[in-house]
Amino acid sequence: MNILDIEDQFAICADRPSSLIIDGGKHIMPILSIMIPTYRRPDMLAQAIRSVLAQASDIDFEIVVVDNDHSMSKQIDELIRQFADDRLRLFRNSENLGMFGNWNRCIELARSEWISILNDDDLLHPNFVDEMFSVLEKKPAISMLYCRSIFMDDRGNFARKLKSTVKQGLKNIKNTWLMPRLSAIPISHVYMDSPSSALGLIFKRSNAMEIGGYKAAAFPSSDYVFFTMYFLRFGASRLNKTLAYYRIHENETANPSTGEGFIAKNLQLRRSLEQHVKAPPSLLRIYAQLYALTTIKQYKSFWNVELDLDRLRREHGLTELPIFPFYHFSRLALRLWLLVCR
Repeated sequence: MNILDIEDQFAICADRPSSLIIDGGKHIMPILSIMIPTYRRPDMLAQAIRSVLAQASDIDFEIVVVDNDHSMSKQIDELIRQFADDRLRLFRNSENLGMFGNWNRCIELARSEWISILNDDDLLHPNFVDEMFSVLEKKPAISMLYCRSIFMDDRGNFARKLKSTVKQGLKNIKNTWLMPRLSAIPISHVYMDSPSSALGLIFKRSNAMEIGGYKAAAFPSSDYVFFTMYFLRFGASRLNKTLAYYRIHENETANPSTGEGFIAKNLQLRRSLEQHVKAPPSLLRIYAQLYALTTIKQYKSFWNVELDLDRLRREHGLTELPIFPFYHFSRLALRLWLLVCR
């Protein structure tokens, strides 16, 4: 089965209900539902909630925490009550639905047509809602909008070691001066770069329901697969502003088996996308392989996890070409081809 085929993921957990524990938002009809799936991280959850409550916006939004675990229920309940904010709601699942099963439950429990999923360890910039809705209100044809995000460490400090000062400076110049403030995303961008994760993303609930939600079988790349499926049917736009913060810390992503899963699923995703990209299949495949090799090397920098490059090369039939300079050559060749054939 194609990884981009629609499958009803909501039916998988339909027999495992969620209970409404705290209903602070019963008197509002939100325009936006900011959904926070959580699992055993009350301290980080508190920071995530504060970042939402700090939004400088007149938009009516609800904050819905969906707890996927019972072991810390007392702490989570007390935390939500301490905020004493009438926009906050808390649900608890009857049993663990899995990471992406809980994300799908978030979609189901949202009361607004517009949804944003914020992981309990990430943060939003105070202008996230205001900036994003200033675009959505002016451009009603947009059904999915995302912003840029930057990395921070487990203490909330920006992760300066992830890129050299020179590289980061060049990237800032490109983002600030060379890229448009708002742009519709072409298929080439989805293929050549990683699709957006849930962070900094606002999408329509009805469309998410139509494509079946997040695929559990696509773990750990279910968010990339969801974005791609949504994009192919409804399109996507990007706001060229940094309005979200992704936390790098010890979690499931830092597991070597998760890293290997990323490589396998992302190769599968790009193979499924080949029919949508107007470029020679041989060029697309060599690029996908070199991109995978680059990701394997970068996993050490981001997560301090060493993946077995030689074994993954053999298992996935990846090219023996050296990553440098062939990754950059293939990227340039693909960009030029797509530019000429536009």
